[in-house]
Amino acid sequence: MDQSLQFDLPLINRYDKAGPRYTSYPTALELHEGFTDSDYRLHIAKSNAAGGPLSLYVHIPFCDTVCFYCACNKIITKNRSHAQPYARTFFVERR
Repeated sequence: MDQSLQFDLPLINRYDKAGPRYTSYPTALELHEGFTDSDYRLHIAKSNAAGGPLSLYVHIPFCDTVCFYCACNKIITKNRSHAQPYARTFFVERR
């Protein structure tokens, strides 16, 4: 059996572009020990004034495999029931 590495150049070219990066806002590079709620409100006001689309990312930290590129907190488990109380707390109790 041929086990040589083969690259699908059309597929690589198709996805060879920048994509969204889910991160904190403001970005982690702007956060520091003295960052206050007033600083956060200022960043939000600047973002709102600039217009543009709004993105919201909610991280549910229960993954069935490790993604080595991911810097998020995570618990590796195949048991999907762990996410249910977490999601219920976030989406229902915060209304």
